[in-house]
Amino acid sequence: MIIYLIRHGETDWNCRSKIQGQADIPLNKTGRKQAKLAAARMAGTPIDFAYTSPLRRAMETAGIFLTGRKNCPLHTSSLLKEISYGVREGQPLQLIHHCPFLRLYNFFKHPERYIPPREGETIQQLKVRSQLFLKEVTCNCKPDSSIMVFTHGAFIKATVSIVKQLPNSAFWSGSEVQNCSATILEFRNGRFGVLNICSNSIPFRQ
Repeated sequence: MIIYLIRHGETDWNCRSKIQGQADIPLNKTGRKQAKLAAARMAGTPIDFAYTSPLRRAMETAGIFLTGRKNCPLHTSSLLKEISYGVREGQPLQLIHHCPFLRLYNFFKHPERYIPPREGETIQQLKVRSQLFLKEVTCNCKPDSSIMVFTHGAFIKATVSIVKQLPNSAFWSGSEVQNCSATILEFRNGRFGVLNICSNSIPFRQ
């Protein structure tokens, strides 16, 4: 089984460096273009099933990617939502990165110490959602399936952390998850592995 984790395209909040979380922000013009270009790169990649976060930026990305794939059913799963930043969604990232007294500062700088803002999620809660999704996919899809998943940056990092058994202190290790990048997982002999991480130029499987 191959799972392609695709981050959504750019939004205006991405462009303005505002933290989104579960705020339901649509793609902007650049985001739609990114999705079209990435979809063209994967046009020859067979996909049996697709899943998407219910947030608009992910659903729009999914719709662009799956145009013309008439035999690829799309399922929506709330497990794929981005981590919630609670009352701090919409806060400027520049402020967060330069203010150690803000709780979100630790999310990016010292994730092992992170305590979410009011109404927000912990990293462990995000990881539990990711684990539940991986279990759902392996139970519901055939072992030789190719699956495309449209989701969010922190969700992808959480999934890689689970597969690679990383501590929370290493949550942000590795490449940044760019808009419309793909992280590829393989499930074989009852175990997940990572084939590619956060790449915009990988040689997609044909």
